[in-house]
Amino acid sequence: MTATELAAPTTGARKIRRLGIGILLFILLYTGLWFFAANRIESRLASYLAQDNAGSTAECVDMDIRGFPFRIGLFCDTVRLDDTVRGASATFGALRSAAQVYRPGHAVIELDGPAEVRFSPGISFSADWDLLHASVEATLSSLDRTSITYDKLSGTAVFPALEEDAFPGETHKLAFAAQHGEIHLRQNGDDLDAAFSIDGFDGKIDGGPSLLPPVNGTADLTLVGRAALMNAGGLQSGALHGAKGEMRALTLDLGNGMVTTASGPFSIDDQGLISGEFSVTMKNIEGWRQNLVKVFADKDGTVMINNIANMLTALADGKNEATVKLNVRDGIAFLAFFPIGELPAI
Repeated sequence: MTATELAAPTTGARKIRRLGIGILLFILLYTGLWFFAANRIESRLASYLAQDNAGSTAECVDMDIRGFPFRIGLFCDTVRLDDTVRGASATFGALRSAAQVYRPGHAVIELDGPAEVRFSPGISFSADWDLLHASVEATLSSLDRTSITYDKLSGTAVFPALEEDAFPGETHKLAFAAQHGEIHLRQNGDDLDAAFSIDGFDGKIDGGPSLLPPVNGTADLTLVGRAALMNAGGLQSGALHGAKGEMRALTLDLGNGMVTTASGPFSIDDQGLISGEFSVTMKNIEGWRQNLVKVFADKDGTVMINNIANMLTALADGKNEATVKLNVRDGIAFLAFFPIGELPAI
């Protein structure tokens, strides 16, 4: 055996040994960096949540950073939010989040119920669900897009009577449920695109019958120049004042052919009142009439619904389907020249 043949195994073994040492050092370095980053995230987040941010505070009970080796995410047993300025508070169940270490800008989040939300004066919500899942994509400077989906949502809302002068101190309870729902928001240049959907929504007031048959609804719209709302940390009061946009499609479906769609441009003034011109198509006008008079059961409400249905039928030459222009000026909706309703300020 030659000297070269005797040296070859030694050289090969040395290369394998060096490779093994390199891999070991990389693992040790990666492990140290992961736990260092997790510790910094946890300490900084705890410090941030402890701050009183203009009367707003948040708490992540039993905070923990997990996911080693390939993920990193925040875990909380309970989430609490308080806003003393607006008199609002909320509590939720456990929160779980995760992002791949090679793609930290894309995180997925799951939030458990039950949820309790309170607003002053006298408004409260309680809800629970089978699944509430969110996906967030962010860059170094901004939140690019987010999506929220939920399944089998149910709960109650307690709110004061709308006619407080007539019914002082009276409150009502709305029980609600939905089989599925989605919310999607994304920056589109300087604009904000938004899409919403809800399937099988059902509502009952004070233990009464369902207000309407199960409702399926969708909305697809753009707010011009409002992409920055994605980075505002939540929709603040008055955030939409002065905005304008385009409702590409709004659909309400009650089944049995009762479908209403709307589309058109709109604007919101400095008081939150909506103005716009919408193309509205209503199918099965008679079905809508029969269901809505049960919701607006008082004399004035019944008269209003019947008048609107009669106008739509007349404009459609007696047909049970009509496409009309609905003009909204400073929160007042007009069908032809007749005011038919008032939209609340945003």
